[in-house]
Amino acid sequence: MRTKLILSVDRKHDASEVAETVDLAIRFRNRGVVGVDLCGNPARGIDVEMLRREFDRAKEAGLKLTIHFAEIPASASQVELAGLLAMGPERLGHIIHVPEDVREEIGRRKVGLEMCLSCNVHAKLTEGGFGGHHFGEWMGRKERGPVVLCVNKTDDVGVFLSPLSNEYLLAAEHFNLRREGLLDLCEKASGVIFGGEDETRWIRRRIADFRAEMKAAEEPLTV
Repeated sequence: MRTKLILSVDRKHDASEVAETVDLAIRFRNRGVVGVDLCGNPARGIDVEMLRREFDRAKEAGLKLTIHFAEIPASASQVELAGLLAMGPERLGHIIHVPEDVREEIGRRKVGLEMCLSCNVHAKLTEGGFGGHHFGEWMGRKERGPVVLCVNKTDDVGVFLSPLSNEYLLAAEHFNLRREGLLDLCEKASGVIFGGEDETRWIRRRIADFRAEMKAAEEPLTV
């Protein structure tokens, strides 16, 4: 397994702390750091302009950006959502309390959509259990970026006991996804990884090899 690092900026960080994190990300961008992330307590307010200046520095240095987006109503004001989208993130996480006009704009931009099934359901960030999760709504939209199933190592794995393989199982069970649908999900998600084109090609070759192996296993034996 190949891994890269995304350095996180917490919503509680002041300007100097944000700048320090971005400086570290830029410093180590050739040693495994591929992006920066905005996370933390979604109830805390943020200085959108300060974050934009720092994230612009990161992007100018070739780093990618992912943002916890509209996780709760308090972090879903039009001002905040418009400001965060203007930063040009390659991926958005959670994307729960998103007005329709913003959903349409996210779809037009083909931004990667990070979905955290267990986290959202068990933390009661969404209603209707797994079957009512907005994963289904986003998957059903004609214009959108790739949907990415993901886990948080502390929340999903440590607290909710749900590794990534279980998130795929939940998606299959509650949204009627068969093997080909899951493989298609993986293949499209590889287009918004932060590891670069070589890594994307490597992942897609592995998926193609797995498809071929499964097809061969299903073919009847001839004597």
